[in-house]
Amino acid sequence: MCFIIRNKLCNIVKNHIYAIGIVVMLAFVYVECSRYLEVRYFTDDSQIITLDESEVGEADVMDGYIPMSEKERFDSGLSELKNDLTYIGLPETEAEEICSEAGRMDMREAIEYLGQKCSFLANVSSYFYKDDAKKGTAEAVNSYIKSALAREDYMDYFGRKFADYLGTVFAFFCLILFPFYFGSDCKKDIYELLHTKPLSGKRYIVSQALGSIVAGLLAVAVITLVFQVIVFFRKGSFDFAADTLRIWKYSLWCITPGIVFVSAIFLLASVTFKSPFPAIPPVFLLILYSNSGVKNVEGSFAYLHRPGSILIRYPELFFETKISDRFYAYQAGLVVVGLLIIMLATVVWEKKRV
Repeated sequence: MCFIIRNKLCNIVKNHIYAIGIVVMLAFVYVECSRYLEVRYFTDDSQIITLDESEVGEADVMDGYIPMSEKERFDSGLSELKNDLTYIGLPETEAEEICSEAGRMDMREAIEYLGQKCSFLANVSSYFYKDDAKKGTAEAVNSYIKSALAREDYMDYFGRKFADYLGTVFAFFCLILFPFYFGSDCKKDIYELLHTKPLSGKRYIVSQALGSIVAGLLAVAVITLVFQVIVFFRKGSFDFAADTLRIWKYSLWCITPGIVFVSAIFLLASVTFKSPFPAIPPVFLLILYSNSGVKNVEGSFAYLHRPGSILIRYPELFFETKISDRFYAYQAGLVVVGLLIIMLATVVWEKKRV
């Protein structure tokens, strides 16, 4: 079994696509995460630059922008709604009257009221449940950073953003990696040879599964190590402590379960159809499912970690990211289902033996 794992790993690691994939993923994650290495305390207000309206949507704490309070979001939403109502042809006095009446209510009552008055708008609540940030003063931003770092280490926030981008790009990398990995044993001559050898189906399937999982984890480990080193040498410029080892927690919990699950699907497809390629469509649909939003209790669409998600997203502002209540249960469940699929692949393999 060890020979099979070692042989398969050597073959996949020597493949240029594997190395190119690691480099591409590393570059992608660095481009997306490098801005979060610029988080710092501000000495005065002059360091905070006012951004164009088109850029505010991408602004975060490193730019001197912090989340709006609920009242600020409410007032901003009413102002934007009023402008949109007049833009689509509603008289300005009527738009002003509607928004003024809503402004005297709390947010939930106002949304219900506006939903009735402005039923021609698709989703009124979207005006009030956005992650828009506001430009803060140096004092306000520093207080916000200090408060966030009192809750969790900087690397917890960075680790979640890192796992977000790496998990997303790695899911697509799996669509290339695993067909190469499992495809070699699906060639007709090799497939028939394996079925005539006195090789335990359980041992063969387990070795295939372990080899593919290790191949995926090796790529993740290389990228994680590179980022740990980057942060280690950059943290000297931080005004706060950063435990670089914590990045491994998010590589382990956010990405590993998805690797196990996707590997199991490709393995089952390989032994069932003698080809790993039938696994590509369902895995691609899983990526879309994992990345899609759902309607939350406020009535607006937002990302939500759901059972069966093979990648975890953290689209919130840097210091607003947090692990969902059922995170560990969902991730453990993904591993369990992956192991069950591997067991099913063993049964299928034994039935197909000559």
